[in-house]
Amino acid sequence: MKATEYILPKFEIMKRYILIFSILFIEISGACFAQSITAPSNLEAEFEQSSYVKVKWDDNSNNEDGFLIERALMSDSLRWEIVGQSPQNSERFDDYWILYNKIYYYRVYAYNSLGRSDYSNEDTVSTPGDTSNIPETPSNLRVLKTSQTSISVRWDDNAVNELGFIIARKRPELPYFEFIDSVGTDVLTYQEVGLTPDNVYFYKVCAYNLYGISDYTNTITARTEEGTLIQTNSSQAESFYLRDNYPNPFNPSTVIEFGLKSRASVSLTVYNAAGIQVALLFKGDLPAGTYSNRWLAANIPSGTYFYRLEVSSGSNGRFSDTRKMILIK
Repeated sequence: MKATEYILPKFEIMKRYILIFSILFIEISGACFAQSITAPSNLEAEFEQSSYVKVKWDDNSNNEDGFLIERALMSDSLRWEIVGQSPQNSERFDDYWILYNKIYYYRVYAYNSLGRSDYSNEDTVSTPGDTSNIPETPSNLRVLKTSQTSISVRWDDNAVNELGFIIARKRPELPYFEFIDSVGTDVLTYQEVGLTPDNVYFYKVCAYNLYGISDYTNTITARTEEGTLIQTNSSQAESFYLRDNYPNPFNPSTVIEFGLKSRASVSLTVYNAAGIQVALLFKGDLPAGTYSNRWLAANIPSGTYFYRLEVSSGSNGRFSDTRKMILIK
């Protein structure tokens, strides 16, 4: 009897542990399943109107933030690159930046803040066309000059029939190139302004005319120079504020001061008289205190400019102020 009385309670305890572990396993498995993203399917790539490739797929998920589209050349099918992004619930992407007489592979995956899906199926498409009148590929892309907020590049022109050149750039926060601007025939330099200090950017260039686009130059990397934002006092400011720059007028640099009464997300930006951004002096989170930023405008033309401080600080609300300054060279 004593042996039986000892074994029965122990067996009941084991059953309870088994039940608890089973419930936990089901809950964890359910949570993982709820967070997974179902891969898109039925991907098809079609060459449309001899000008672009239409990529379409079936969206099988309900929790994606968007889709990333990858492409590879048949001659280099292991070298996939992200060529674009589509928003949530989309099922199509049009790829205009293609070359004639190539065979491309395409595939797509969905993503959200927690991860990504598996790939869709792959599909291939050929792009037949007349390449005899397409301009020759430019070459020897290189960096000419950098500053805190700008990068200048130059390339060699190998064509005699281009209408101009298209500049593509990849920002550090994006996984794919964007086509940011174009320049005219025989223009061989480009300067991008309004960049973030101490950031890496990637560039490549192609030539174009009415018959299509050339292949791309080599890809180059350039880093903007470090910013000059300095915390002058770590004590909490009495309010959010932006002060007049000094000196003003200035050549070629001026100091901009502002204060934060609490930790905040901060953006300090410079615009020209037409309202076009010419410099992003700072963007990010800062603790309470007072700050100064020296803006070096060596590559900026003379004129009237406006600098704007935008602050967002949770319970302390939002603040913005804009002031005028004059650059005289």
